Amino acid sequence: MTKTGNVSIPKKWRDELGMEPNSSILIEKTGDKIVLRPLKGSFDKIDEEIRRKKIRFTRKEAVKDDLYD
Repeated sequence: MTKTGNVSIPKKWRDELGMEPNSSILIEKTGDKIVLRPLKGSFDKIDEEIRRKKIRFTRKEAVKDDLYD
């Protein structure tokens, strides 16, 4: 882990999981463990609907309203 908290995922694992650059991942803390999971298409339908309806919101609104929770 770097000073800023960046963590590298080995290429072999990224390939096995189908992770590409800029892939979204879910990070969960369970007890004393941290679990990383690829989010393959989890929000694609929501994102497409937002684009289709041309909905606009700020990052602050998205975080405040927990749009992806």
